[in-house]
Amino acid sequence: MLALAYFALFRYLKPFGSGQYQFVLSYVLLFSTIVDFGIQQFITKKISEDPENTKTYFQEFFSFETLAAILLYAALLAVAYFRHYDRVVFEAIAVTGLGMVANALTYPFLSVMAAFQDMKKVALINFLNSLVNISIIFAAIIFHRYIVFLASVQVIFGILDLILYRQFVKKHLPNPQVLKAVFRFDFHLIKNILKQGWPFALLVGFSAIYNRIDVVLITALKGYVQTGLYTAAYKIFDLLGFFPSVVSYTLFPFFSGLMAKKAISEVRENLEKYLKLMVAGALPMAVGGMLLSTKLIGLVAGPGFGQAAPVLAILIWAPAILFIYIPLNSLVISQLTKKAVLITGINVIVNTVGNLLLIPHFGIRASAVLTVVSESLQGVFYFYFVRKNITNFHFANIVYKPIFSALAMGAALWPIRYSSLLISLPVGAAVYCVMLFATGFAGKEEIKMAKSLFKAA
Repeated sequence: MLALAYFALFRYLKPFGSGQYQFVLSYVLLFSTIVDFGIQQFITKKISEDPENTKTYFQEFFSFETLAAILLYAALLAVAYFRHYDRVVFEAIAVTGLGMVANALTYPFLSVMAAFQDMKKVALINFLNSLVNISIIFAAIIFHRYIVFLASVQVIFGILDLILYRQFVKKHLPNPQVLKAVFRFDFHLIKNILKQGWPFALLVGFSAIYNRIDVVLITALKGYVQTGLYTAAYKIFDLLGFFPSVVSYTLFPFFSGLMAKKAISEVRENLEKYLKLMVAGALPMAVGGMLLSTKLIGLVAGPGFGQAAPVLAILIWAPAILFIYIPLNSLVISQLTKKAVLITGINVIVNTVGNLLLIPHFGIRASAVLTVVSESLQGVFYFYFVRKNITNFHFANIVYKPIFSALAMGAALWPIRYSSLLISLPVGAAVYCVMLFATGFAGKEEIKMAKSLFKAA
């Protein structure tokens, strides 16, 4: 349903309005990732390793978030003001920034929930957020509102999430003493957290930059229309990327706990299981999305976004690569954080410099290529880091059967790639699934595992 709402929104805003709105979201996202300074993942790791001190970690984090959110909101407005953005864009940034502040205060609660692997409640909150988002989008379309009204959804998210997380966290933290945490501001403790958590801070910050800097640079170099075309294709990345994020949230505390117990054999066994599942989902997505890009972009955004189809044909490989390396991501971030910072920092340079050099000459297709390159670099190095430093897991014997199945699916789709999606999608899915079972890749265990992850999502 959320996907349908976005499809309708692209048609309503057209390329120019879509470009303005997606620029606002990307601009604020760059600041919002700095808000928690990467501490969320660090605190989740510490609580999963030392649950007896949950309250202390929670209060220290909440204290930091309160101060950081206020300061960054002021910085966000100041930069937007001196950049002289259009008035409607500035107002939308101001509203979205308020949502950033409210959402920042939910991060300490989310850290506790994630550390105790209470992801069903997190999934419920995400579901409710989706309903709110859908409602705001359709209200904007029905009542002819623009991007400032759409930006209000970020504020609603923050307030709703704060109320719900405050109730849900009581199971693991009966008396969090939130007000005490707000006025605590123990700078010595905060300094200690920052000292220990700086690798996570750089990792989160770098990840946000290389994922969103392309939108900001396209706006600066090519304008809102090209930004709208690019983000129409990128929206499919965002929608597909939700599932890997759920897997990452699930595996991060799980692998942290196993590594704390030095249960390397269990780490390897579970890593291979999740790799098998994610590879099976990634390859048909990439092959099918590339072949059906024209029809898919027409479905997502409508006829006014036809120029985005070649971008989607390239960009679709990025979420596929993310699918494959996301189980490794959880291990690298929790155990090899400085190495993750290194490769993510390199990606920031590659993506930023590459976009600055190539967008003026090759347009938004260059950004799509660089996004795929960035994800590929991340995946290759994460494979190398885990194999060298943690466990020499199997991969080659996992991937060849899905590759063969995806190629068979591609051969079946090629003659009908311009047919209705009502024909091509079922045909592609049927061929791929039949091949997975025929090659012996998929069985009851894989189906059960996939169902459990979809329930978490």
